Amino acid sequence: MLASSSIVIALFGLAFVLALVAATILVFGREKPQEFVVINQITLEELAKLWEKKGGGTIHLKQLSPLWRDEKVIAREEEKEKFQFQSPRATAFMEQINKGPCFKKFPEQKAVCGRILQLLDREGGCPSVVDLKNDVEGNWDENTFQLLGRTTLLDHSINVAEQVAQLLSDADDWHIIPDTMVAALGHDLGKLTSMRSYLYSTGEHPLVAGRPLAGIAGFNELRRKDEILQAIKLHHKKPQGLIGRTLKTADQKARQQELEEAVQKIETGAADPVSENPVPGEKQTGPDNTAAWQAQEDIYNQDQADREKTKGEKPELVDISGWFDAAGFLEELKPYINKMFGRRFLAFSMADGYVYFQTKVLEEVARKMAERAGNMEIATMGKRDESMRGVLLTIVNHLRADHDVIARGLIKESYFGGYFNVTRKIGKPMKGYYTPF
Repeated sequence: MLASSSIVIALFGLAFVLALVAATILVFGREKPQEFVVINQITLEELAKLWEKKGGGTIHLKQLSPLWRDEKVIAREEEKEKFQFQSPRATAFMEQINKGPCFKKFPEQKAVCGRILQLLDREGGCPSVVDLKNDVEGNWDENTFQLLGRTTLLDHSINVAEQVAQLLSDADDWHIIPDTMVAALGHDLGKLTSMRSYLYSTGEHPLVAGRPLAGIAGFNELRRKDEILQAIKLHHKKPQGLIGRTLKTADQKARQQELEEAVQKIETGAADPVSENPVPGEKQTGPDNTAAWQAQEDIYNQDQADREKTKGEKPELVDISGWFDAAGFLEELKPYINKMFGRRFLAFSMADGYVYFQTKVLEEVARKMAERAGNMEIATMGKRDESMRGVLLTIVNHLRADHDVIARGLIKESYFGGYFNVTRKIGKPMKGYYTPF
């Protein structure tokens, strides 16, 4: 009896202990409810829009690093290289770069700008224009060429750089100033005397500028290196991107400024007038390395035809009132009619009274007329600048509406030319893009 009571008490005690353990587990071992934390996420693309108006693109972490880089580290990097110049203007411009807030977080671009300025300081005393047949500047008339030739390459490069700073600051695109400044200072390095052998072989100075730039320490490490080179290559044509478009506009504005300053110096007696009898001699012509495709282009006017074929949209009309003279334009077209240029006719008349002009003739005459009027925006357009389509359409529309000299039934109202099959006495028929008068 006593033994049984002891067993019962022991079992009761064990049950009590187990119940106590179970209660403890329930109270203290129960999992706490999971807390949910809401995390706001933003993509790098959206982040880029905070400082880049156009948005888009790929943002690398190294682009964001200037936001948190130690300014003391940047200062130590800048102290490694001090630039010395012979030219007072180069010295003053470098001081502006050093003091400018745009370069504070971009020491790499600042250093490259300084090294380009050093190169220009040594070799940039040469004229800022080149006299080559295939180069856009080689097609300027003698008066414009002499006037702009009075500006040195160093001064022109700084003029363009200053225009870049003004254009981008006005547009509040401060972030792109350092890279565009590199493009501005380096855009005409192909005109350096040391580059002349390469210049004569390529025939166009924008194509040569990449060679000396590649030799500038630090340039090849710039993140936007390819965009800078592309902007330089196309600065007389139709550049893409903010750097390219800004460089082209800045170059045109700088040329306009230089032309006005040169004329003003002559008028005030501060400079000699342009010689009416320049030193005899033809324009320097390097080897025509594009002879094969150029012949095709000249015969079939493929360059202009391809432009029309690939551009379905109507070109934008432009303001030509400041330089265009219809009577003078028509008069300047006459020497091209039925005259052989090499082995080709650029314009020919037909028995029905119509005269057909290759559109490159209209382009050349328009560029010359704008140049004489001091409009460097038109004069500096390259051979394949898509902006010229708007100029040609505006001219043809004006001649069609106000002077009734365009053959209305042969081309559409919204075009400045059309495709025609030309049958020759000798050889196969050819297709060309012409403006009929």
